[in-house]
Amino acid sequence: MRNRRIVLDANVFLEIIFNRPLQNKAKKIFEDAILERIQIIVPGLFLDEITEVFCGNIENITDVEFYLNYIEKLANSGVLTIVVPNCTVRMKAIELARTGNKKSGYPELTDCLYHALAIINEAVFITNDKRHIAKISHFGHIAGLTDYETNL
Repeated sequence: MRNRRIVLDANVFLEIIFNRPLQNKAKKIFEDAILERIQIIVPGLFLDEITEVFCGNIENITDVEFYLNYIEKLANSGVLTIVVPNCTVRMKAIELARTGNKKSGYPELTDCLYHALAIINEAVFITNDKRHIAKISHFGHIAGLTDYETNL
């Protein structure tokens, strides 16, 4: 990966929270951001997606609050940049979401908002969603979490 800016899918953060198999790759991304090797950008819906998963999957409300406060701390310290997608990003997302076909399916608009944010910002969208990658990789600016490298 040569690009210093990445757009991080919510599912990458969830790798860490739920101790999933790629948690070390996800932790490395945050470590690289803390050390200012990369810049992480996420759309505002990142918070909504994370909150929705927490709501349905973490019973202890104190844990939910801890994780949400941690995300805010990352944002306040500049490790994570949260942006509201503008019209240009939204129009690119619509373009991406309208690709595909009935047989293989269409990309989800929420995933396309992340991807469009990466395209517009000359960044790389890092996701663990292999289906999205397969449907839309021809637009570039996308990589799987398994492909994250530290050679910037």
